[in-house]
Amino acid sequence: MSKPVLRCFPFGGVGEFGKNMMVYAIDDDAVIVDCGMGFPDAGQHGVDVVVPDISSLHELGLNIHALLITHGHEDHIGGMPHLLPRLGLPVYASEVTLALIKAKLSERGYKGDLRRLPDDGSSVNVGPFKVEGVPVTHSIMDAVSIAIHTVLGIIVHTGDFKIDPAPIDGRSTAIHRFSQLGDKGVLLLASDSTNATRSGSGPSERVVGPALKQAVSQCSGRVIVTTFASNMFRIQQIIDAAVANGRRVAVAGRSLERHMDITSRLKRLNVPSGTLIDIKKTADIPADKLLIIATGSQGESRAALARLAQNRFTGLKLGHGDLVIFSSSNIPGNERVIAGLYNHIYRCGARIMHAGQAPLHVSGHAQAHELKMMMQLTRPTYFYPVHGEYRNLIEHRDLAVSAGIPTDHTVIAENGYSVIVDEDGVRQGPEFHAGAVFVDGDARDEIDGIVLRDRRVLADDGMISAFVLLSKHEGKLLGEPELVARGVLHEDVSEEVLEAAGKALRHFLEGMDKEWLTDMDAAKEEVRIFLRRWCKKHIGRRPMVLPIVLAL
Repeated sequence: MSKPVLRCFPFGGVGEFGKNMMVYAIDDDAVIVDCGMGFPDAGQHGVDVVVPDISSLHELGLNIHALLITHGHEDHIGGMPHLLPRLGLPVYASEVTLALIKAKLSERGYKGDLRRLPDDGSSVNVGPFKVEGVPVTHSIMDAVSIAIHTVLGIIVHTGDFKIDPAPIDGRSTAIHRFSQLGDKGVLLLASDSTNATRSGSGPSERVVGPALKQAVSQCSGRVIVTTFASNMFRIQQIIDAAVANGRRVAVAGRSLERHMDITSRLKRLNVPSGTLIDIKKTADIPADKLLIIATGSQGESRAALARLAQNRFTGLKLGHGDLVIFSSSNIPGNERVIAGLYNHIYRCGARIMHAGQAPLHVSGHAQAHELKMMMQLTRPTYFYPVHGEYRNLIEHRDLAVSAGIPTDHTVIAENGYSVIVDEDGVRQGPEFHAGAVFVDGDARDEIDGIVLRDRRVLADDGMISAFVLLSKHEGKLLGEPELVARGVLHEDVSEEVLEAAGKALRHFLEGMDKEWLTDMDAAKEEVRIFLRRWCKKHIGRRPMVLPIVLAL
C-alpha cells in the first residue's frame, strides 16, 4: 500500500497580492484555506472584482470537506459571495471573521453553513483532519493561522500575521502554541511573504495612538482621519484620540460603518456614549470639536475622502485650518491617484499628515526577523512561501535558508503550479488551471476575460462615445457634450435620445464642483457611470460607454 501524499494547489495569492485561495489535500481528502478577491489592473476596464477561477477544481478529483478562513480582509474572504454557493462547503472561522462573512453573504441573500473555529488550543474534526486556529496579530481582529493535523504531520498556514508584543486588544500571537506544534512535528510551513523584503521587526500597532493624539491636539480646525475600514484597532485609537481632545466623531463611508457596527455589537470596539454623531448632523458642531473618520485612503474616486476633497460631500466642505491624516500605507500602484488626492486637499486649504512624517501607520505583516521567528518556533520539515509576488517569495525562501532550512526542503510554486510532499521530499508538481474570473459588481456577472466581456457588451448593447471638452484651469464645461452611438439599435438611440442624454450629461457636469472637474481621471469615470445609468433607466440597455474628456 502506497504511503499518503500531500498535495498543495494554489488557486490564488501565490505570485501575486490578493485573491488568496489554497487547497491542501492528503491523497484525495482536502480542505480549502481562504477564498479572497483582488482588484482589477488599470487596463481591465469595467471589472469591479477579480476572484479565483475554480473551474478546474472538480478535475482534481478531491473530496473537499470544508473552507477554512484565516481572517476577514477582502483578499481572504471577498470571493466567498461569488464562490461559496458553488462550493457548498461548511465554513470555519473565528468570531469577528464569521460576523464579517455573515454580513457579506447576506448581501447576496445567501446564509451558508458557518461554524466557529476554535483558537484556544483545541481542534475540530474536519473529514480525516483535526483543524485549529492559532491566534496571530494582524491589522484586523481575530486573525488566526490554520493548523491542519494530518497523518503525515501538521500543516501550518500562517495567513497574514505579525508578532506584535503589545496588541491593542491584548490578544497576542500564540508563540507558545506554535512552539508546541513544532514539538509535535510540522510537516509544512506555508508562510506570509508580504514583508519578506523588509529587515528587522515591525513596530507595534500601539505606537500609532500617541502620534494620533498629538496630531489631533495641534489642529484648530476639523480633523479628518482616513484608514483601512477593517482595521478596528486603528479605529479604536482614532476614537480614543478624539475623546482625549474633546471631539465628537462622525463616520463617512458605508464599509466603515458596517465594520464598526459589527465589532461594536460583539463588544470588541469601545465607543464612549455620546461620542458618535451622524455625519449628516455635524453642521452645528464647532470645527475644533469634530473628528471625521473617512474611507478612501487609496484615492478611490467615489469614496468619502475624495468627495470631501472635491467638494462633493453634502453638508461638509474642507477649508483652511482643517487637517487630513492618512493613517495608512499606499498600496503599490495607487501612488499617482493618491498624489492627485493630496493636490485636491491642499487646494481646499487643508493640511495633510501621513506616515512619512510621524508614526501614524504600521504594517500588519511580519518582517524578516518575525518571519524567521515563525520558522524557529514551528521548525518545519518543508517550507513553502506564499502570499506575495515572485520577488517576495524568493526573498522569503532565502530567509528560510539563512534560518537553517535546507534549500532542497523549500519550494517555489506560483498559482497554477501544484506542490507535492512525499517520502522523496518536496517538489513542484503538475500544472493545473488557476486563472481569474472578472466580476461586474453592479450586474453580478462573471466575465471570462476582458476581450470576451467587451465583445459581449458590444454585441448586445453597442457603444456610446462621449466627447466632453473642459477648461482645466477654470474647471468648467466648454460647449455641449457630443454623443455618438455605434452598434446600438436606431429605435433605441435616435438623434432625439442622444440629444436628451447629452443635455442630461451637461446638466450633471455643470452641477459638479470646479475642483472635481480638474481631475481628468475622475471626470472620465463619472461620465461613464452617469451615461450607463441614464441609458439603463431610459432605454433599458447598458451600452459600453467610452468617455473622451479633453482639457484645454
